[in-house]
Amino acid sequence: MERTFNDLNKDLLRFACSIARHEQEAFDLMQDAWEKSLHVNELSSWPYHKQKAWFYRVMKNALIDTRRKQKRESALADLDEPVFIAYGFSAFETTELLQALPTKQREIVFKRYWIGLSSNEIGAELNLPASTVRYQLAQAIQKLREQF
Repeated sequence: MERTFNDLNKDLLRFACSIARHEQEAFDLMQDAWEKSLHVNELSSWPYHKQKAWFYRVMKNALIDTRRKQKRESALADLDEPVFIAYGFSAFETTELLQALPTKQREIVFKRYWIGLSSNEIGAELNLPASTVRYQLAQAIQKLREQF
């Protein structure tokens, strides 16, 4: 396996850098491919061009999987969050409306709409799962809409 690594490493790094967005992502692709190669026992007996093609395919598939996962997660995160825009209210009136909310919900609404943090970032700060933050945010928006 060491011989395979020495033979292929430069070509694999060049290919990974060509398909990845940044250097760290390229290294992650290479590491993932090398981990998967440990489960293919006959890989070292293959000719050089087949080994190289196998690694290229594994890295490309890993990149496609990563991109799909990121796209799916960002789409879901955008759909789950309710939108709240206080049209026609001054900042003072909006602050008064927020005072009617429980402290935790007020804090979540403030961090989401005034500071602009995502539900993942708010969850990390408040030690809550992102789904709980989105639920609390939806509850707060529902209460605010009832007050309008």
